[in-house]
Amino acid sequence: MESNSLIGKFYRFSEIVLKLVLIQGLWVAFTLCGVIILGIVPATIGMLTVVRKWMMGEENNRTLIKVFWNAFRKDFWRANAMGLVLFLLSFLLYMNFSIMRLTEGFVYLFLLIGLLTISILFFILLIYIFPVYVHFDLKFFQYFTMSLILGISSPIYTLLAMFGCFGLYRLFLWVPGLIPFFSVGLFALFIMWVSLKVFKKAEQKPEGAANKYKAGRVKKIHYETL
Repeated sequence: MESNSLIGKFYRFSEIVLKLVLIQGLWVAFTLCGVIILGIVPATIGMLTVVRKWMMGEENNRTLIKVFWNAFRKDFWRANAMGLVLFLLSFLLYMNFSIMRLTEGFVYLFLLIGLLTISILFFILLIYIFPVYVHFDLKFFQYFTMSLILGISSPIYTLLAMFGCFGLYRLFLWVPGLIPFFSVGLFALFIMWVSLKVFKKAEQKPEGAANKYKAGRVKKIHYETL
């Protein structure tokens, strides 16, 4: 019995490893299909759609590629519009930090505090925006506000996500051989795990952030049926 138990655990671990490798391979392939610039955000949406369904017990290996492809295809232009907004926000932050270096004294301190605060909010937005997109049906700009509301209202999970991402970053620096096979997939798995915890917590509260947009809170449909 003990042997069978160990074999079963090893099999489940091997299945997770193989699925992470497949997910990362699909992410790379679809990113290249979009000539990188147009492919990276839709590929990320496809990856997180698969990871979400996997973690919710709705996914299996036979439909994984189909789910990924349908999510990539269906959300291609909307995902790129979201990526463009995120790029513009990051560019504005960079420009403001560049301008800040030309100031001094009280003005410099004021701008530094303000920009650091905005940078933290932007990082929170980056953590949650794609999980929110694949989990909720909302209007375009509501994804941005919902992501910030959920992140700010769940500080413990948000800190966990930040430290976890930093830990994974250090792991890949320490063992760079893992990067081609697990880097993107592990980040997606961890971020989706944290996000699902946040979503569940918010949905259980009558005044929770998820209920703020109750009319648009319908889960995404099963992409393999499209």
